[in-house]
Amino acid sequence: MFETKTSRRTILQAALAAPFVLQAGRSFAAEPVKFSFAVPFDGSISMYLLAQQNGWYKEAGLDCQFDTSGGSGEAASRTGSGVYDGGTVDINNLAEFNSKNPTADVRAAYMLYFKSPLSVVTLNKSGIAKPSDLEGRTIGAAAADGAYRLFSTYAKTTGIDGGKIKWNMVGLQLREAVLANGSADAILGFDSTVYFGLQKAGVAAGDIKILYYSDAGLDLYGNAIVLSKKFRTERPDVAKSFIAVSARGYQAALADPKAAIAALKAHSPLINADLEEQKLRWLIKNQFTTDETRKNGLGGVDAARLSKSMEAVAAGFGLPSVPKAEDLFDPSFLPSADLRKLPA
Repeated sequence: MFETKTSRRTILQAALAAPFVLQAGRSFAAEPVKFSFAVPFDGSISMYLLAQQNGWYKEAGLDCQFDTSGGSGEAASRTGSGVYDGGTVDINNLAEFNSKNPTADVRAAYMLYFKSPLSVVTLNKSGIAKPSDLEGRTIGAAAADGAYRLFSTYAKTTGIDGGKIKWNMVGLQLREAVLANGSADAILGFDSTVYFGLQKAGVAAGDIKILYYSDAGLDLYGNAIVLSKKFRTERPDVAKSFIAVSARGYQAALADPKAAIAALKAHSPLINADLEEQKLRWLIKNQFTTDETRKNGLGGVDAARLSKSMEAVAAGFGLPSVPKAEDLFDPSFLPSADLRKLPA
């Protein structure tokens, strides 16, 4: 779907012609935008570096600072404080953050992951083939990770007796290691993060098995571009321009993953380019490309689906009430449909 030269050329040409709220060539100082990723510099955020390398943010009058963080929780806190204008945050973690910090009023403005990457990951030798096989086993997890926070909901949905689970609680940096070295029978996390992290730890790809929360009926959205209240209300045109350029970057990366990884490599020379390209292609196949995005493109959400998913999130996080879709997602910052559609 993403391999033909024609499709790459067509989408790149369309991206180059894309209109922006802030037009290049006007005589004003560049607008600063401070943005926090929920991950290290890897294939999943290479599209921002591609857009930056190509000068697209600069053309739109933006001076962007991109920083990494320790996860969605940190990216949400940075954005909620107003120190950062926005970030990439799992919308389920955003729901919890806003519930605990109602005055922060962080909103998602561009949906990225249309199938939740939350999953249980194990190795074939464990013999774990279905959720009930986790009973009596040891699971490795990070306390702040969304997959762990929502495991109780996953257990309830699948009929797992949570009291029969043993836990090996570790930091995110050690999660894959405890599975690789046999200290856990399974671990929880984002599919691509764990899948490629295990390969870096020496586990063969064919030995890895993934049980998705979505396959158990938890139809959750995942990562989104989120914006601070201050950014949305005080500089809405700048926010719209940032979203438009970023959407352009996503289109270009989906059309030409190698170009996106080349931009990542130029920024972070020590990355494993082959592995990061595989990660990006994984995301294209599993999170960006769904029936919903084929029909509507990236960026927007189905309000009914988001509302339904929040029922599970509220139960899993123990929130006092079910978050409303309109309090989580603001569609007014979405760019035009041509910038959101998937490459043909």
